[in-house]
Amino acid sequence: MDWKESNIITADLVSIIVPVYNSQEYLSRCLESAIDQSYKNIEILLINDGSTDNSGKICDGHAISDNRIRVIHTKNNGPAAARNIGIDNSKGEFIFFLDSDDSIEKNAIHLLIENYQQTKADIIIGDFDKMKDDVITNSEHNTYFTNSKLLTKQDIVDYIRCYLKKPNRFPLFVYSWGRLFKSSIIKNNNILFATGLRTFEDVVFNFDYLDYTNEIFFAKEVVYHHSIHDNYASTAMRLLDDPEILFGYPKALIKTYHFLRHYCFDDAIKKEIGHAYVCYTIIQLVRTCGQINNSNKNGIYKFVKNKINNPTLRNNLQFYTPSGDDSKILPILMKLKLTWLIIWVCKYKAYKRYKKL
Repeated sequence: MDWKESNIITADLVSIIVPVYNSQEYLSRCLESAIDQSYKNIEILLINDGSTDNSGKICDGHAISDNRIRVIHTKNNGPAAARNIGIDNSKGEFIFFLDSDDSIEKNAIHLLIENYQQTKADIIIGDFDKMKDDVITNSEHNTYFTNSKLLTKQDIVDYIRCYLKKPNRFPLFVYSWGRLFKSSIIKNNNILFATGLRTFEDVVFNFDYLDYTNEIFFAKEVVYHHSIHDNYASTAMRLLDDPEILFGYPKALIKTYHFLRHYCFDDAIKKEIGHAYVCYTIIQLVRTCGQINNSNKNGIYKFVKNKINNPTLRNNLQFYTPSGDDSKILPILMKLKLTWLIIWVCKYKAYKRYKKL
């Protein structure tokens, strides 16, 4: 992608990029949290990704009342493509991604800018909480770091290796939102979101960016409110037409491996990547099988059967070392290739976790 010559990066300007798709229920709350920032030197780029509800009108309505807002209407190509359009049209020295069903604290951008001015780190990451129906469900999500901290390369490597052991417990590089990226690093190195992915594209983007960083600052203060929904409402959960859409983690793990191999013994990293591969397979199979019904059961059976016969999975099962609440039975069933039993165990786990029949 060629960056537009007219988009000269402006010092201290923060470009808040919001991909929007059918989020009319939450969108005004999201936009108002961005508009009301105590830090005023912002632009807000709303990329309406082919919404079929009133989201586009809501975007246009807010743009009329605030000249810092620009709305770009596109056909539906997914959040990765929408974020790329935002990057291409951004003018800020920093980029901040905000999902349209989430919101940010009034002082979020001010806090992140202040920490950048003090540390000059290549990424400034704020803490976040999870919210359901406007109620905080988890206010201590990043428990790995108990205080704000300037992370060296070794700190980053150590954290990533913990992430590989428990992929769903160490979220620092799982999400792209809630942090300040330097536009110069993104644009000078042509870092973009992988449009072929609908899940795990954030992980790939983060690891592409990490190749060009030396230090990260983690701010313990909560700046971001991440909404969670029942009934598989998010793109990262829904089957849509193809279950494969949920299984974007192999590319993410390849990126993780290429980053870590510069700092760690290759054999150790391959084992940790293999363990994470199995973990992610279990997580995504649970999400897939939780959506089984009479109309799709044959298709899901065929899909799960193919997954558990995948040579990469079968090779990586030897590296799986469960601990705590990690599944111990599903890898055994995978080794035995008991497809229907895997499906029903996953369906039961999905019901317990997501309360979805």
